[in-house]
Amino acid sequence: MTPASRPRRARLLGPTVALSISAALAGGCGTGGIDKSSSTSGGKELFVAKCGGCHTLADAGTAGKVGPDLDSAFGPSRAQGFKESTIRQIVRDQIHLPSPAEGAEGFPVMPPNLVTGSDADAVSAYVASVAGTGAAPSAAPAPPPPAPPAPPSPPPPSPTTTAAAPPAPPAPSGGDTAKGKSLYTSLGCSTCHSLDGSNGVGPTFKGLFGSQVKLTNGKTVAADEAYLLKAVDDPDAEIVEGYQPGVMSGVIKPNQVSAADARALIAFIQSPK
Repeated sequence: MTPASRPRRARLLGPTVALSISAALAGGCGTGGIDKSSSTSGGKELFVAKCGGCHTLADAGTAGKVGPDLDSAFGPSRAQGFKESTIRQIVRDQIHLPSPAEGAEGFPVMPPNLVTGSDADAVSAYVASVAGTGAAPSAAPAPPPPAPPAPPSPPPPSPTTTAAAPPAPPAPSGGDTAKGKSLYTSLGCSTCHSLDGSNGVGPTFKGLFGSQVKLTNGKTVAADEAYLLKAVDDPDAEIVEGYQPGVMSGVIKPNQVSAADARALIAFIQSPK
């Protein structure tokens, strides 16, 4: 197949997703390398953590609106008899090198290689096995275990003993860091906000708390507790320069996250990574 005749690849982000997926399925071409894996082991959990914040997939129980509904995107082609192995390859190619969001002003571009290697193979195999099948959702991944209860306070020192060192001060938000870590995954924050300083659809959480951030209105503010609480409660109220409005609010609606959960998220953002 020559470059001139090669069908356009499927887009997991963009306004022409249905036509692009149909062309790619018909040609079976891609650039992400041949995915020889058919194992879905761990694929569902990885999809929920890395992709579910942006994509709807009934079996995974996700309802992201930033990117296309994968059931709607792959359902018609599956109904026409396309092989699961072909759908798996299309998904694998898009994870490796997503198509740009052409013709949609302000539409976010999916970062390449959100998962790699065997993890990417597992995600593509999982999506190909369930997308557009109309099957009832299978059991969702088990939630993380609850945080262990806090140890009881030590008794006051007797006059003859040396007082123990005072405990570390609590996080300013007073939130539960362990719960915040769980919410970082379950709410889809991990899809757009990295923990290692790398750029994504949204600002990285590494070093964010207490830093100075410049907004699209030209103001520079401190990313303190008040700013982050407002960002969780109303995602489009103050947008960091270089990022698009409407992305986070497409997943997290205003007032959707409770005050207690928001404080837990902020405690996690502030914690060492």
